[in-house]
Amino acid sequence: MNTSSRYESLLPLVLLLNACRASVTDPVPPSAVMLGEWSYSSAHVVREPPDLNTGLRVQIGIDSLDGMRFWGRGTLWFAGDVGVEPTDFGRVSGTVDGGNGVTLVIPRANERSLMVMGALAADVLTVLECHVGAEPGPFSAGMAFLRLREDS
Repeated sequence: MNTSSRYESLLPLVLLLNACRASVTDPVPPSAVMLGEWSYSSAHVVREPPDLNTGLRVQIGIDSLDGMRFWGRGTLWFAGDVGVEPTDFGRVSGTVDGGNGVTLVIPRANERSLMVMGALAADVLTVLECHVGAEPGPFSAGMAFLRLREDS
């Protein structure tokens, strides 16, 4: 048997294996539930006009995954009329617990990181607990991060 006919007999096997390989997809990591842009807005309650320094609006984007872990970046942070540059935050990170539990860490330049523990239901991440070290954090328990959807 010459070399040419040996390779010709292997060709159908190679094609079959490639077809099988192409039809098998990698499993979706559990952290994929966090992909996307998330927004938090606290209620803006006017007590006495003018009251510019009320309300908190934060957005984060999650774009990287590995198993139960995810990463992203802060894209917007406004407290009342004061904005914080996204570059003042480190890489956002977190984990999912395989159920509906999510832990989110938002590092801030020259300050301790914010830690948020929440419960995820579809496009709503409800804050259960938030702290900066031993101190309470800015996200109120019971409030939620909402996943932003692009208009189609």
